[in-house]
Amino acid sequence: MENRYLPALCAVTAFALGCGTLPPAAAAESPVQREIITGSELMTTQERENYRQRLRGAGTPEERERLRAEHVKAMEERAQLRGLQLIDYSRLKTAP
Repeated sequence: MENRYLPALCAVTAFALGCGTLPPAAAAESPVQREIITGSELMTTQERENYRQRLRGAGTPEERERLRAEHVKAMEERAQLRGLQLIDYSRLKTAP
């Protein structure tokens, strides 16, 4: 009987017993920070990726907020045309 989890278990064990630091490739990568995109359920995968790229390309926090506001307005219009209501994720509370 083959254990398909064995390679992963060996890698985790080796890391835990090793030097206690991340491998160079993993250490160089920064964590991916994702946000919930308002209206994402009304968007295609390509539209979501284009939106993320526009946000990453924004030079200032003010520009990112402007892009978000424009996006929310466009998604509200799209939802209204389809007879739907968007979820306002900013009002949802997150666990501490």
